[in-house]
Amino acid sequence: MSGPFKDVRVLELTSTVSGPFAGMMLADQGAEVIKIEPPGIGDLARFMGTIKDGMGAMFSTLNRNKKCICLDFKNEDDLQVLMNLVATADVLIENYRPGIVKKLGIDYDSLIEIKPDLIYCSISGYGQSGPYVEKKVYDPLIQGTVGIPNAQSSVFPELIRTIIYDKVTGLTSAQAISAALYQKANGEGGQYLPISMMESALYYNWPDLMMNYTFEEGGLNIGELADLFEVYKTLDGGVVLIIIANDEIFTKFCTTFDVNLHLEEKYSNLVSRIVHREELTKEINKITSKLKSKELEKIMDEEGISASICNDLSEVHLDPQVVEQNSIVEIDHPELGIMRMPKPPANFKGQGIFPRSLAPILGSDNREVLSSINVDDDTIKRMEDREKQNRELLASLMEAAEAQK
Repeated sequence: MSGPFKDVRVLELTSTVSGPFAGMMLADQGAEVIKIEPPGIGDLARFMGTIKDGMGAMFSTLNRNKKCICLDFKNEDDLQVLMNLVATADVLIENYRPGIVKKLGIDYDSLIEIKPDLIYCSISGYGQSGPYVEKKVYDPLIQGTVGIPNAQSSVFPELIRTIIYDKVTGLTSAQAISAALYQKANGEGGQYLPISMMESALYYNWPDLMMNYTFEEGGLNIGELADLFEVYKTLDGGVVLIIIANDEIFTKFCTTFDVNLHLEEKYSNLVSRIVHREELTKEINKITSKLKSKELEKIMDEEGISASICNDLSEVHLDPQVVEQNSIVEIDHPELGIMRMPKPPANFKGQGIFPRSLAPILGSDNREVLSSINVDDDTIKRMEDREKQNRELLASLMEAAEAQK
């Protein structure tokens, strides 16, 4: 392995998105991330989104560069294996509902008896205490709590169509773990890091979405930052134009298309353009809707006006800038064929090819990982047989589901 965390061992006891996202980032940066899943179906994300030959598309991205073993924490032998692994680990990440790890005997206080300098990251929805602690949390609930649906529409609240705060929490957790590793390297030992989706969302939202609620009293509210942005209609789709925030740019746009909107009193300055935004948008759409998206973007680029075509999801990987930067990597998977995934935004010196490895089959690294901590061969063989039977059962279920299509 290579990368800044090449000597770091991470135990990832997580599922779905937030925890795996944090583990993915650390793995991309060179850490040895051992994903520990329960026997049977493992992480539910294995069956989310498009599924090919038993591998979910979302899982395949979030769990690249990781190893995978299966442990049943209700089995004493398996639980002891976890304890042995903890003794070799630098970091443990879990995203169980609050209180569950205590019942299982794998909470922070229990595990630092084995590894005193362990960095233990607990990811939760609303935190480890409070009136919402028992909620079964999904990203849309967090969106609701932090007000994001009401920021999308003045008519009726609308959810963002991506699990934004699951991913934001993964980013937040990975950064916090990185900072904790820095503290540990400076002789300050390990620590407990409770990270909640709600607090991650508030931290993420506050600079712009909540900027008009920062001062309790006084100040002039001239609208939301989002009021300055708009998607304008074209003959074949839409183009994002940033034209109303700056008087000079707005004037340049109007003169480019030989219209006099900039001379009208109600559009003469930023505040008035925001106040009359809906009406102004209709006027601008009369201009842009006569052009194709690429044509409009080209004109705007030539005039030095910020513009971007709204790519269809199926075309994002074909955008010329994405292609030029090699931002999307295509991998020829031996079983799944060509796969696409984004390369990490930061490429650290000394790192090799990306990805080092593809998302693992459930329990595929049992022997390698457990042999490294001297687990006896009989135990490993028992686990291998269990995982083989589970894979055969899942394969038959997938075949049956496919046959019903």
